[in-house]
Amino acid sequence: MAYTLAMATLEGNKFPPLTRELNNREKEQLRISKEQSQYMKSPNYSPSFQHKSGENQPLPRTLQDALRPSSRAIVVTETSKPFRVLNVNKAWEDLCGYSFLEAKGKSLGSMLKGEETDQLAVTAVVNQLLQGNEVTTVLTNYTKEGRKFRNRLHVGPLFEDAADLQTGTPSYFVGVLKEVRM
Repeated sequence: MAYTLAMATLEGNKFPPLTRELNNREKEQLRISKEQSQYMKSPNYSPSFQHKSGENQPLPRTLQDALRPSSRAIVVTETSKPFRVLNVNKAWEDLCGYSFLEAKGKSLGSMLKGEETDQLAVTAVVNQLLQGNEVTTVLTNYTKEGRKFRNRLHVGPLFEDAADLQTGTPSYFVGVLKEVRM
C-alpha cells in the first residue's frame, strides 16, 4: 500500500541512499525478507486468516470493499508517488487524528512519519508493494497531536472492480492499520 510509499514526502526522498554498504542489521532484514518472499511463492504457502474480532482479516480487494463501513482503520492511496490519500474511514480518523478532509490529497508520510519511524521498514514494504505483494509490518507513527503509537500495518494492491482484479492491475493501494500496545 502506498502508506509506506507515502513516507517519502514531497520535500524530498527520505529513503536511505542505495550507494552505501548495508550494515549487519540491514543485511539480516534483507535476508529475512528474501526468505519470506521465497516461502510465500512456494507451493507450500497457504495463507491462514483468523477472523476473531477483526484480527488478521484479509485486505479489501476492490474499492467497493474498502469503502464499506468497517471497525478497521483503512486508508486508500494513489499508486504513484507521492501516493496521496484518496480515502480514509472513521476508524482511521479516530486512530490518526486527521479528518478525511485533512488527509485527502496529502502523503501519509507528511502526516504520520516521525523521529522513530523506521525508514528501512518503510523501504522494504515499498519494494514488496511495487512487486504486487501484500505485506505486513509494525511501524512507529505519530498522530496529529504528536502521540507516538506502534502500528501493525497490512498493505496491498486495491482494484477498481472485479475486472481489474482479474487483470491484476491495481488502481490503488490499501492499508489497514491497527495500534499495537506494547
